[in-house]
Amino acid sequence: MNTWNRIARMWYVVLPRRGSVARPSDRVQGGLLALAVLLGLALLPFAAGLGSETYVRQSSQSAEQVRARTPSTATLLVDGPPLEANTRSGVVGAGEPTDATWTPADGTRHVGKVVAGQGTIKGEQLPIWVDRAGNLTEPPLSGAGVLIDAVGVALGLWLGVLVLLTFGYRLTAYAFDRYRYARWQQEWFQEQDRETHS
Repeated sequence: MNTWNRIARMWYVVLPRRGSVARPSDRVQGGLLALAVLLGLALLPFAAGLGSETYVRQSSQSAEQVRARTPSTATLLVDGPPLEANTRSGVVGAGEPTDATWTPADGTRHVGKVVAGQGTIKGEQLPIWVDRAGNLTEPPLSGAGVLIDAVGVALGLWLGVLVLLTFGYRLTAYAFDRYRYARWQQEWFQEQDRETHS
């Protein structure tokens, strides 16, 4: 069945014509389909609003983190974890916390653990982020990360509701189909019984 036929069929389910043989259950099912589509479209601005709110909130959070955190360089005091490849995939495993030292902008020397990749050696330098006190911290949230999070929240909410609406409509359509099949079966038996007695 091509796309045009599917669209036409859905249209006639939603709005049966005046002289159609649509049963009341067909009209109710069509109304439910129209309601599901309208609810999905009506939710779009709310999802976009939530995404926009997430963007504004995380933008200010990102700006605050960028002001409070600075990049620095850590020097390993010992060798990192030994180089080991996964025998199945040949992929090198993740890094492990390793003793290192770093000196932030205030000139004080800090010692702690940084995540060093496999095969790194003593004296190797790794990029890190530190807070105002010089303590190790996570990198600040980037502008791209903020945008991705906002779009993800909006799309995730909207698609999640669309899935629920689709599932609800399909479940209702299945129940209507079962009801109609039962009615057809009952009418068939009545017609057979009538022909037998005539």
